[in-house]
Amino acid sequence: MKKKILFISNVDWFFISHRLPIALEAIKKGYEVHLATKCTDKKSFLIKKGFVIHSIELDRTQKNLINFSKILAHIFKIVYEVEPSIIHAITIKPVIIGGFASRILNIPFVASISGLGYVFVSRGIRSTLTKFVVTLLYKLALSGQNIKVIFQNIDDEKIISSICNLKLNQKVLIHGSGVDLDIYKPKNKKSKDKIILFASRLLKSKGLLEFVKSAELLKFKNLKFLIAGKFDHENPDCIEFERMNDWVSRGIVDYVGYNENIINLINYSNIVVLPSYYGEGLPKILIEASACGIPIITTNHPGCRDAIINEVTGLLVPIKDHKALSSAILRLIENPQLSKKMGESGRKLALKKYDIKKVVNKHISIYEDLISKIN
Repeated sequence: MKKKILFISNVDWFFISHRLPIALEAIKKGYEVHLATKCTDKKSFLIKKGFVIHSIELDRTQKNLINFSKILAHIFKIVYEVEPSIIHAITIKPVIIGGFASRILNIPFVASISGLGYVFVSRGIRSTLTKFVVTLLYKLALSGQNIKVIFQNIDDEKIISSICNLKLNQKVLIHGSGVDLDIYKPKNKKSKDKIILFASRLLKSKGLLEFVKSAELLKFKNLKFLIAGKFDHENPDCIEFERMNDWVSRGIVDYVGYNENIINLINYSNIVVLPSYYGEGLPKILIEASACGIPIITTNHPGCRDAIINEVTGLLVPIKDHKALSSAILRLIENPQLSKKMGESGRKLALKKYDIKKVVNKHISIYEDLISKIN
C-alpha cells in the first residue's frame, strides 16, 4: 500500500517558503503527498509539483470555539478520506488541530513548532487567558504516543516539553527550515550605497518600528534602509499601508514589496537586521543572510539569538531598543573588516548547521521511523 503523508499548514505560501523541499523529497521517495491549507494564488503551482491539495478556511485570527470546531471537523473529514500514513502539521493551529485528529484516529504525527507566536511573550489579562487556553490545547494535542515534535530553538523546546511532558524520544531540535547552500552563497554584488535590509512580514512585533526609528536616527549617515516583505492583514499586529507610505514619502526608508527572489536583496545589502520580539522559531531570513556571508543584527530573544553567534556572526541587541540597534548598525558600517569577518563566520555556521539537504534527510528519517512503529 502506497505511503501517504498529509501536511497541514496555515496558508500555502508559508508552506512553499518553509517546507517545500521536504515535501518534494517525500514525493521522490514514493509518498503520495497531500496538503491541507488555506489556498491563495499558489494552488496551481503546488498541483503542478505533484501535491494533492485540500483547501481549508483556516483563519489565523479567529479564536472562537465555533470556528475551531468547524475547521477541526473539516480536518477530520480530510484525514478520514485520505487515510494518511502520517500527518505533519506546521505552526500553532495546524499542530493543535492535527494533533487532535492524529491522536483520536491513531495516526503517527509530526508537529513542527515554528515559534510560539506572540501569545507566549505578550502581556495583559486577555493574553494571559489566551496563553492558558493555548497551553491546555497543546497539552491535549501532543499527548499521543507515536509523535515527534520538531523544535527550532531551545527555549521553545523547554516550554512545550514542560507543558506536554514530552519524552526524549518524542522530540528533536532542527535548526530552522534549512537553506540551499548552492544558491544562497556569497556574491560580490554590493551596491555603492550602504544598504541595511529588513526582510520579514510587516509586523510591529518583528521590530519594524525599531528599524524605522533607527533609520530616522541615522538619516544623516548616508545609509539606505530597505524594507522587504508582505502585509499580513490577517494579523492584527500588521503595519498599516498609510504608515508605510508615510515613511517612504518622508524618505526614511525604501519599501521594495515582497520579493520572492530575496537572495538578490540579501547580497545587495551590507547588513541584515531583524529586531524581532515575536515568538520566533528560527527566522529564515537570518540563516539565509548567514549563508550569503552577510553580517546580522538581531535581538537577544528566543529564536533570534539561536540563529547567530554573538560577536562572531553578528550582533545581539535588546528588544525594543532602537538606540542600541542604531549603535550596532554604525559599529558594523564603520568597521568594514569586522563586518567582513562576521559575514565569513556566518557562512561557516550555515555550512555546519543550516544545509537544506541535512534538514530534508532528517525529516524523511523521522517519517520512516514513525511509520515503522505502526506497521
